[in-house]
Amino acid sequence: MAVTKLTTQQEFDDFVKSKELTVVHFYAPWAQQCSHVNDVLDEMTKLEQYKDVKFAKIEAENVPEVSLKSGVAVVPTILLLKNSNITDRVDGANAPALTEKIKHHLNNRDAPLLDVAKTKESLEERLKKLINQAPCMLFMKGNPTNPRCGFSRTIVSLLDNYNTDYKSFDILQDNDVREGLKKFSNWPTYPQLYLNGELMGGLDIVKEMNESGELESMLPKKDSVETK
Repeated sequence: MAVTKLTTQQEFDDFVKSKELTVVHFYAPWAQQCSHVNDVLDEMTKLEQYKDVKFAKIEAENVPEVSLKSGVAVVPTILLLKNSNITDRVDGANAPALTEKIKHHLNNRDAPLLDVAKTKESLEERLKKLINQAPCMLFMKGNPTNPRCGFSRTIVSLLDNYNTDYKSFDILQDNDVREGLKKFSNWPTYPQLYLNGELMGGLDIVKEMNESGELESMLPKKDSVETK
C-alpha cells in the first residue's frame, strides 16, 4: 500500500479515524530532511511487517489548523495515531526512532495517549519566550540579510535605518510558530514587531509611526562609536 497524500483537514480526519495504527508525516517540500522521511515511509509500505499500518503525508503549511491542533512545531514531524488519537510522535528525521515506535505500538494495542493539551501549553510558553528573547523582536519571512517578502524587506530597512538593536525569527522555518503567533497575538499577518514583549504591530503601523516621528525614540539602538 502506497503512502497516502492528504491535502485537507477533512481528509486527515477521515484517514486517522482508523482503529489500526496510522502514521502521518507532516512535511514541507522545501525541507530536505522531509524528502528523506518520505523515502523511508515509501520503503516501509513495501515491507510485510508493516502491512497493518496506514501511512500518509500532509504538507504542514497547507493545513495550519491540523498542524496547530496536533502540536506540530517543526518539520519533519511524524505522528502515530489510533482512533483519531495521537499515541506517539517523532520530531525530526529519525528513522531508527520511527521504526522502534511503530513496532512498539504494533505490539502494544493499549498504548497510552499523548497529552495534546500539554503540547499546546508548551507552544504558548515557547511563543512567550521567543517574544521576550530581546527587547525588540521581529517575526518575519526570511532573515534581515535575506528577507523573503517585500513587507519584511521594508520593515528591516526601517529598523536598520535607525541602527536598531533587534533580533529576528524566520517564521517560514517553523509552521507552528507561524500559525500559533497569529492566534496568540490576534494579528493575522507578517511581519510582526514586538517591543518589550508587547506587539507593536505590522508594517503599516510601523510605517505610520515612522512618518509621525514616533518610531525612532521607541527603538533600542545598537552600541556603536558612531551613535551620538
